[in-house]
Amino acid sequence: MRESWKQALLENLRQRGIVDEAAAAAVMQQSPAPWFVHLFAGLAAWLAALMLILSSALALAHDSLFGAILIGAMLLGLAVWLLRQPGIFLAQMGLALSLAGQGMLVYAVGELSGSDELRSCALSGALVALGMLWVPAPALHRVLCALGVFAGVAVLIGFNGWLSLYGLLLAGLALLLWLRRGAWAGAPQALVWRAVAAAATLAAMALPLIARRDWTLPLGRLADEAAWVLWLYPLGAATLLLGVALWLVRGQSLARVASVGIACLVVGALGWAAPGLLVTGALWLALFRACERLWCALVGLVVTLYLGDLYYSLHLSLLHKSMVLMLSGVVLLLLRWLVLRFWEADNES
Repeated sequence: MRESWKQALLENLRQRGIVDEAAAAAVMQQSPAPWFVHLFAGLAAWLAALMLILSSALALAHDSLFGAILIGAMLLGLAVWLLRQPGIFLAQMGLALSLAGQGMLVYAVGELSGSDELRSCALSGALVALGMLWVPAPALHRVLCALGVFAGVAVLIGFNGWLSLYGLLLAGLALLLWLRRGAWAGAPQALVWRAVAAAATLAAMALPLIARRDWTLPLGRLADEAAWVLWLYPLGAATLLLGVALWLVRGQSLARVASVGIACLVVGALGWAAPGLLVTGALWLALFRACERLWCALVGLVVTLYLGDLYYSLHLSLLHKSMVLMLSGVVLLLLRWLVLRFWEADNES
């Protein structure tokens, strides 16, 4: 954040009585380290953690499940202590040890489970990651733990039609959290909710790649196994986009709500062959509402990816594909014109 923006924000918070003079002065005196300091400190921490794990943990855990469980628990305990300490080096080292400890516990559970190794590893990994999610830690550690929980649940579901429904639920969770950011931003567990929202956003953007397209992987053939996926995922994605748009224009006049609803229905029909485009579009609207600039840029790049996916998935000639894309652009420009018109009308009134 720029210094001028930080000063204006602190002044606003001070006038509202949210922070006092001492807290505002302490925040202004803080100066974040340059990015290259974070980079080199992180590399040094990961290298130190790797040497520690290779020199002791792997040797003690070799051919011994009890040793693997013991070392995994010790690594997690050390990671919890390091993550609570100040400093870039200790935070990155705690992150590396936490991931190593979780992996070692999952490995031990998989060896004990026998035939059902994959599902046992997924369940244990999700539970351990869920526990580590609540440990006071930097944002990256929380996001990775939340991703571990979501990935474990996805493996438990399996690569079948229900994975598409799971992707829609994750997208709905991300949309709900971002749209309701003002309700949890001041809560004691706000950092946990933010990590869950970020992880759900990443998972919701990635799952359509698995659930709808065959990217030379066996994981992308769900449409051949369950016919109802052909309409479930596009319908759910269009419903999410329509729901977000209607939530954003709630309280407006009936004509405005109807215009936005019709525009979303047209976009949903045009993007039926690429539901990932509809999901990422809904996520972008929610993130824009939440004032998340970095996430808006990231989701915008993914929207471009899904736009290319839509282009190549159409079984049409090159001319017809160009016409469809042109029509989609016209709809988006019309939606932009309507939004600007509504904005100007509100400012004039």
